[in-house]
Amino acid sequence: MSPIRSRERFFDLLTTSAVSTWVSSTTPVRELARGYIAGDNLGVAMEVAADQVFKGLNFSVRFLADRATDRHQAAACTAEALAAINAIRARPELTGTAELSLALTGLGLDVDPVLAHDNAVTVIGAAQEAGILVTIDDEGPGDHDATMQVQRRLLKEYPDTGVVVQAARHDSLDQLDELITAGRRIRLCKGSYTGPPSVTLIRPHDIDLRMASCLRTLLTSPARPLIATHDPVFVAITERMMSSLGRTDVEFQMLHGIRPLEQRRLVDVGRRMRVYLPYGTNWYEYGIRRLVERPANLWLLSRSVVRHR
Repeated sequence: MSPIRSRERFFDLLTTSAVSTWVSSTTPVRELARGYIAGDNLGVAMEVAADQVFKGLNFSVRFLADRATDRHQAAACTAEALAAINAIRARPELTGTAELSLALTGLGLDVDPVLAHDNAVTVIGAAQEAGILVTIDDEGPGDHDATMQVQRRLLKEYPDTGVVVQAARHDSLDQLDELITAGRRIRLCKGSYTGPPSVTLIRPHDIDLRMASCLRTLLTSPARPLIATHDPVFVAITERMMSSLGRTDVEFQMLHGIRPLEQRRLVDVGRRMRVYLPYGTNWYEYGIRRLVERPANLWLLSRSVVRHR
């Protein structure tokens, strides 16, 4: 079994209801996982955002909502996104630095794709009036097709909306061919979600090769590249290609709590750098996924599971 597939199965175990109750009560695991979260509430997240801006970074804020299973939950998530827009507008020091990352599952994708679209329109319209960027997150393989259908409608109405391409998907190059247009903001990442072999690449080497191909395609296109990676190899490749192509519009993106010194280095050498700031009390699944992605954390997680059996 590949390391990626093994980590995904371990993540599935850790997020079952019984195990998650045990693990979330383990202080070291809880503190490590919450290190990737900008705060339990919007107010704390805005303080973290202001600190990042003071250090020269831009930011992307995302509310960690549960999947909406009814219209009430979708409305609550939409209201939270609007509250984030208002909170950013209220702080002049954040002007021109903010992005909102939207997960359509929180806006009602499972209830009705039309509902998710309409809620996204409400948020994107308000964000544009406030001068705040918006990017639609691409979630797991099971949500991808429905997300793309809604996204296509949104891009016709709001062509400045940012999009995400996960290199590990077999169709990632086809997605780039469809999405690339002058000035479009395209966030390229390897992809955090493992799907069936018919949907996603499994071997790390194959994923790296595909990431390199996608990176070359994006950087030589008229689109606006947003390179979301913590991999030092791909950071270095991107910087070399920027120099050889004479591109100055490339933006690096990294997650809160991961390689903060590298984030500062990129800013110090004049690169555009945006940090992803998730917030909310629903931190467990997001935080555990970040922990599982790092082999050094697996022993601690395994011990927590064994000790509570």
